[in-house]
Amino acid sequence: MYMGISELPAVEDYWAMETRVPQVANLMSSKRASADGFIHDMVLYQGKTTLEAHGVPLIPEQQSLGATSQIVSIQASTMSSPSTTAIFADNFFTSLELVRYLRDQNCRYTGTARDNRIGKPPLKSIKEMEKKAVPRGTCDYIMSDDGILAVRWKDNRTVSLLSTDMGVEPMSSVIRYCSETKTKEPVSCPAVIRTYNANMGGIDKNDMLVHLYRTPMKSKRWYMRMFAYTIDVSLTNAWIMYRRDHKALGVNGVPLKSFRIQVFRAASNQWPVKSSSRRSSSSLVESVTVADPQPVRGHRSHTPNVAVRFDPSLFHAPVHANRLTCKYCSRKGNIVRSNVVCRVCMVHLCMNAERNCFVSYHEEFD
Repeated sequence: MYMGISELPAVEDYWAMETRVPQVANLMSSKRASADGFIHDMVLYQGKTTLEAHGVPLIPEQQSLGATSQIVSIQASTMSSPSTTAIFADNFFTSLELVRYLRDQNCRYTGTARDNRIGKPPLKSIKEMEKKAVPRGTCDYIMSDDGILAVRWKDNRTVSLLSTDMGVEPMSSVIRYCSETKTKEPVSCPAVIRTYNANMGGIDKNDMLVHLYRTPMKSKRWYMRMFAYTIDVSLTNAWIMYRRDHKALGVNGVPLKSFRIQVFRAASNQWPVKSSSRRSSSSLVESVTVADPQPVRGHRSHTPNVAVRFDPSLFHAPVHANRLTCKYCSRKGNIVRSNVVCRVCMVHLCMNAERNCFVSYHEEFD
């Protein structure tokens, strides 16, 4: 994760004496290596053998679809509430058979389509729409008896689209640059086109966020690159959910870069490994401290990362150990020994009839 933020030309540079990055070199040896853009599901595309390789069973209705349309139908089947969900896809996946199948499953669909996948609706041909006499913004559409809308709209080029979700009305306008007048002009746009453009940006946004801080994984093994990509997608999804929660609370969250650093700190603090024997007097990359703070005097005091300390999903549980000073009491100026230690934070805490420092430590900020 941190390698995606402090990127160097070669993976070996993270352990080299002159360019050593402590956040990477201290954590693992050089022989090891890892409509807001939220990704709900993924299938590794392998052409016509995609579903066969994944062992996904198909019902007879799905078997009659094309290979790309089958992928959409499989992913749609994993949705918790298809009737309240709208799917948007590009012309690589869209076909008339897919739209009908999803409509029968009470799932709304909108997607651009190739001319040979929409049947033969009585629309103006693409050749006719591309004529110079036909102005930009021209729209031709028809609705079938079973509720499928077919639209052709001329922008820079002619776009064909199928939908069971939106209609043409209300018409609106989009701003386009005119090369003849060298000015920006309003162009008429159907509602279904505008909605499609607004929702299809999610995939592009996720790709942009993932590639902002890609985890470098230069390996001849293709699955190592897929593993690194999965890590990046998971981190991006986590950040998007984090932003959703902060937006609901009306507070500002940290940017993606800072979020990745915080996750790195929490992970490296929870699963520490032996430091590398290599040392460098200076580093070309600015160091971010992830080690425990040094106590003023006495033995080294272990302090867990704040994200680890207050994360209830990590199953903080008391276990018996040798008696040492209670972490919570010592911060209050009291020296009390306890034989109870948190299995996650690895600090001693009182847990008896008089004091329950274990609960207080995991609920109260210092």
